[in-house]
Amino acid sequence: MKKISPYKYHGSISSCGSKSHAQRILILALISRSSLFIKNFIIEEIGTDVQHVLKVCEQLGFTYKQEPDGIQFIAPNSLLIHPESNFNIGESGFALRTLSTVLSALTDSYVLEGEKTILNRDHKGLIESLKNIGFEVNADNNKLPLKISKSESFPSIIEIDGSEGSQFISGIMMRSLTSQIDTEIRIKNMTSRPYIDLTIKTIEQFNGKVNRANDSTYVIPGGQFLKIENVILEGDWSNMAFHMVGAALNGEIVISGVSTLSTQADKIILDVLKKFGAEIEIEKSTKIKVSSALKNPFQMDLTNAPDLFPVLAVLACGANGVSIIQGTHRLVNKESNRLQSICNMLDVFKVNYQSIAHELHINGRGRVNGGNVKTYDDHRIAMAAICAGTIADNAIIIDNEECINKSYKNYFKQMDVIF
Repeated sequence: MKKISPYKYHGSISSCGSKSHAQRILILALISRSSLFIKNFIIEEIGTDVQHVLKVCEQLGFTYKQEPDGIQFIAPNSLLIHPESNFNIGESGFALRTLSTVLSALTDSYVLEGEKTILNRDHKGLIESLKNIGFEVNADNNKLPLKISKSESFPSIIEIDGSEGSQFISGIMMRSLTSQIDTEIRIKNMTSRPYIDLTIKTIEQFNGKVNRANDSTYVIPGGQFLKIENVILEGDWSNMAFHMVGAALNGEIVISGVSTLSTQADKIILDVLKKFGAEIEIEKSTKIKVSSALKNPFQMDLTNAPDLFPVLAVLACGANGVSIIQGTHRLVNKESNRLQSICNMLDVFKVNYQSIAHELHINGRGRVNGGNVKTYDDHRIAMAAICAGTIADNAIIIDNEECINKSYKNYFKQMDVIF
């Protein structure tokens, strides 16, 4: 439990490393068996999602050494893996959906298990996707652990329904890099395209190739040799969005280490803040200053960037008028039922809203009431509630601050600088 008194943003911070980028780098290093230096990868700062992927790599024989500005990641001479090995992915949905296929390049059978919130999530969609491409999966009531084995060779043509997100697609792309023949991936109902673009960009950093046949079809050439010696971990737009919104609501912040050239989906936070009326200054594409100015209501479709929903709900509370945020269908089966979690938070804040079809209409009045916010052990709900302290009339109390470690381990250390 943590109490947040009303506060104002002021100060400068450096972005933590991107969780999305870090996980992709580690998985590609794993399948390519590469030793490399990952700049900006600081163990004490990364969240538990990345730490669990790192532990999977360690379980397979990889080691690392922390240097002042990153880690030296060292591949073993031979991987340490046995059939039906158990791998703990913690609460990481990305690790679950990608490693569910990627590990088949290393062994014929394996078990994926997890912790905390992910144990309550229904993985029916993932299980069906795996079975559709020839995997055998055993699970009780579509919950973890998943016992996975491949009953046939990895297919050369794969059709995927992307309506539930991009993570399984990213896993298929990375797994296809290990095939000796070309793999054609056909996607219908594609969502979260920026995350697919991030996967492709990271593959290209490893000197891999992904060819786009058309808007929804990709071809992964067979027989590729992946290799890289140095890679720079990007800053995290998803986590820095909370600080940018806080400053747009009340105060100012200077953030270094996030690139406007990134393919990360949550970079669209800049577009939202411009609509809101915040002042934004960008220096050399990697240093951004956000200051509070106007507080206009806004409209934004978050179908491709659903992680921004909690913090943009808070931004909408700070606007003067009705904001419309689209894409609520992407909020089910996250760390919590995020639509319900957000609505419960808005109830505590005494802010009027309507959930209509796939939209959330929030009637902002520039302020929120304080009160007790239930996080449902969801890191993004916790940080959104804390962000609302910038426009709160009274203290906000969250029931679990530890859940923030999932994605942003040094969050409170950086908040101490901002207060």
